[in-house]
Amino acid sequence: MSFRNQDREFSPSNRVLPRFERSILSGLLSTSSVVLSEQNLLRVFRWETKKLTHLLEDDESFDVFQVIRIPRVIGVSEFNRQWSVLMAVDHLCLVLEDCRKAILALSDGVEPKGEIDLSLYVPRPDLGFDVLDRFENLTSRFCSEIQAAVEINSTLWTTARFSHPCFGSLTAKQWLAFATMHQMIHRRQVQKIIVMLGIS
Repeated sequence: MSFRNQDREFSPSNRVLPRFERSILSGLLSTSSVVLSEQNLLRVFRWETKKLTHLLEDDESFDVFQVIRIPRVIGVSEFNRQWSVLMAVDHLCLVLEDCRKAILALSDGVEPKGEIDLSLYVPRPDLGFDVLDRFENLTSRFCSEIQAAVEINSTLWTTARFSHPCFGSLTAKQWLAFATMHQMIHRRQVQKIIVMLGIS
């Protein structure tokens, strides 16, 4: 499994977060992975997913395709302020699938090859409603497979690590904490997009 994309350049839209903000999020990630159990992290992940799903269920009241510029959300780069609801959900799908692969590999003691290329996670503009079904399927698969890995291994805190471009070398449990935090950040982003659509 490789996360490197040999054919694409890093684009300005993928620049990392400000150092201060990165430090705060890194601290939150580290603390949550120590204080919360795997079960509790999964519980928070499911809760954030449920809140996002409720937002998406009301999609007849807003245009999921309309790209809109919103106030910046903590955890989302300044260069990523112009997305539609579907673009945000597509981004979550792309990240979630690779988080799942990384967590499962690390929980088995296997360190993934290559490094993460952030340009792989830029959402496509030509999206359809199938993204919503993909999100539902991927989140369900993520929860069930991570739950199974926890039950088999009793913990995701292994010595195997894989590096995140902003947060450094992470264990399987820290990747679960990242996936949970990432879900929360982009749920807030979708919320802001929907609010701004109602204002515009």
